[in-house]
Amino acid sequence: MKNQPPGRVPPALGLLLRGCVGCVGIVGTVGCASEPRTITVEVVPGYETGAFQEDPPVARIEVTAAAVEGDVAVSASAAPGGALDFGEIPAERAYTFEVRGLDAGGATVVRGRSASGIYLASVPGEVLRLFAQRTGRWARPPGGLAASRVGAPGAALAERYLFLTGGAAVAGAVDPARLDAYDLAGWGGSASSGALPRAARSLVVRGDLLLAIDGDGATWTDLLAGQSAEAPLPAGLGSFAEVAGGRTVEATDGRSFVVGAARAGEPAGAPGQPSDAVLVVGADRTLSVARLRHARAGAAAVWVEGLGLVVAGGSAEGAGVEVLGDGATAFLPRQFPPDAAQGAGAAVIGPGEIALVGGVEGDAPAPTRRLAPGCAAGCAAAEVAGAALPAAVVDVVAFALPGGRVLAVGSEAGDGGLTRSFVVDVAAAGVEELPLREPRRGATAVPAPNGTLALLGGVHPEGTPVLAIETFFPE
Repeated sequence: MKNQPPGRVPPALGLLLRGCVGCVGIVGTVGCASEPRTITVEVVPGYETGAFQEDPPVARIEVTAAAVEGDVAVSASAAPGGALDFGEIPAERAYTFEVRGLDAGGATVVRGRSASGIYLASVPGEVLRLFAQRTGRWARPPGGLAASRVGAPGAALAERYLFLTGGAAVAGAVDPARLDAYDLAGWGGSASSGALPRAARSLVVRGDLLLAIDGDGATWTDLLAGQSAEAPLPAGLGSFAEVAGGRTVEATDGRSFVVGAARAGEPAGAPGQPSDAVLVVGADRTLSVARLRHARAGAAAVWVEGLGLVVAGGSAEGAGVEVLGDGATAFLPRQFPPDAAQGAGAAVIGPGEIALVGGVEGDAPAPTRRLAPGCAAGCAAAEVAGAALPAAVVDVVAFALPGGRVLAVGSEAGDGGLTRSFVVDVAAAGVEELPLREPRRGATAVPAPNGTLALLGGVHPEGTPVLAIETFFPE
């Protein structure tokens, strides 16, 4: 499952790009006697067929092809239906394609980005499709998953694939340990021919290696080689059940943290069993454990650059915030009052500042709060009046957007709660719901390697599986 360069590329191969908006011709010429090859690049709107005509309509399309090394970049623009001419570029290089659709005033209203590292010389067939969507809302790219799951962990793999595993099947006999993937280069779904050694409740990805964790153990699997090995239980961890189901938080230094206190339980979206354990997966795949001062359930967790792993809420006892400092092996409580809110998500909104969005206090929606987790004394979270979610939404995953805004995705509290999403403007104290294209429950939010946020899986309200994925491209 890797987009690899072809084994042998003619050294003189080059590509002359020209064509039209929505149908870009790429003509390949070789310095020897080879016949020119034409590849048609199609900019497609997926299932949202009227995306380019919506108000305000797209007046001009810009398409850029940039080599991953950064030394080659060609672009062309034209009005809808007009001609594009990119000139000549080497075909043996790997490119990332970017699409922008601008309205009459020059504002970007449509965006699209390919998977990174597309080798034009190895593109199968004669068509390369690029998906583009309206910014700031959900849209469905072409194709879909082979099968759906509810409450499944998901991740991105090899800079190209999104996948689900574990969870509960929606229809049919689906092995919970297999992978159901969506290809951001081919724009379609597939299921793995084999299965992982265990049905994962939490996941950590290292290149082509996948750590699957359940209550009984953890296994590393090399997806290219098809080989697996049991991960040893690190000293200080009673069993992997202490962290199974916990949310995985990525650090910028290559470490991953599986936070047992930030796991969901039953019914879907409810906080899991309290836990004080955090599994630390080093960049070299070594495992260790760090302990919170207080066990928590339904806590929020986020990495803050220059500070460390921040865990907030989920307990009526002890400090409301604990921090595992950068390079530290033990959590330190910060002097925040206890915070019993459960199910909130956390996102960085500025240097050293985070927002807690969603969750519940008892049965009521928790307020949106902003706080500085590096505070040393007299600390308190500030409620942002007017920015609370309008419903009790738990198991929230929060993603930072430009301008102090946060995209929050979670589940309505209680059995059968639908997946809902909101843009919370912390700076302007406002909130806007973003309806999904296909209402669903039990979906999984996964940051995609092409810069979008993707929703995978789930079940329609009437009980049928949701196979289409949805993506959100920030403005």
